Amino acid sequence: MKLRILGTSSAFPTRTRNHTANLLNYSGESLLFDCGEGTQRQLRISNENPQKITKIFISHWHGDHVLGLPGLLQSMGMNRRTSRLEIYGPVGTKKKLDAIMKAYESDRLSYRIDIFELKNKTVKTIFENEKYKINSVLLTHPIPCLGYAFEEKEKIRIDTSFLKELGVKTKHPSLRDLTLKKDIIIDGKKISWKKSTYIQSGKKFTVTIDTAYCDQIVDLAKNSNVFLCESTFSNKIKDSAEKGGHMTSKEAAKLGKRAKVDHLILTHFSQRYRSVKELELEAKSVFKGKLSMARDFMEVKI
Repeated sequence: MKLRILGTSSAFPTRTRNHTANLLNYSGESLLFDCGEGTQRQLRISNENPQKITKIFISHWHGDHVLGLPGLLQSMGMNRRTSRLEIYGPVGTKKKLDAIMKAYESDRLSYRIDIFELKNKTVKTIFENEKYKINSVLLTHPIPCLGYAFEEKEKIRIDTSFLKELGVKTKHPSLRDLTLKKDIIIDGKKISWKKSTYIQSGKKFTVTIDTAYCDQIVDLAKNSNVFLCESTFSNKIKDSAEKGGHMTSKEAAKLGKRAKVDHLILTHFSQRYRSVKELELEAKSVFKGKLSMARDFMEVKI
């Protein structure tokens, strides 16, 4: 699983920071979290294929998080996309997207878009298949805003060392049945799936952008391997953060600590910070685990 951070600025882009967009690559598909202005260019620079995007998750409808959406959807159609695309967002997403696409005369695309509108105030699973699930919850911002968490499901893995002790080849075609919780027989030897397999825990990625400090983030991000969290301002101007529905670096660090995350990545920095060292030092005074300051095009393996 790989996270590609495409944009790390807040309302105003800078020379080195684009508007918010984050791409999660998993098992042959890509999930896009927000689509700020310039996202197409960031994807191209990163050598990421937009056609692999199966789902887009919109946090909220402020321009710096969605202005790249109509262009991306148009380009997908111009490249003759035929596969279905899912878009998740707050209530009103369908109406807003319809208006945008009509304004650009792009309401007839070559592919189908399914829109899912969310309004849950507690953590809820909004998508699930055999490999992973997506949870979401409403955050605290002047307009409806959502946080999302990707949770990979646990996997049954074959214990090859156990098989070698039995003298069984580790590349036999019947071994796959062990991961389906079935006992098998190879060369007259009965092999128990319970004894020859082990459980591998799934990975978890959480993203919360444009939100004030709130307890529901702890529930959403709990035990995340990677938690990407907004850190718009320094604690020195906490009042400005609260007025705009944003967080300081100390608040983000406190959430990471409470949620017991492995790796906290701070992002969505105000243009006022040419260097984010001040924010980093504030966060480190609270969060003692692995901490990173996001950069455009940063790649994180989860």
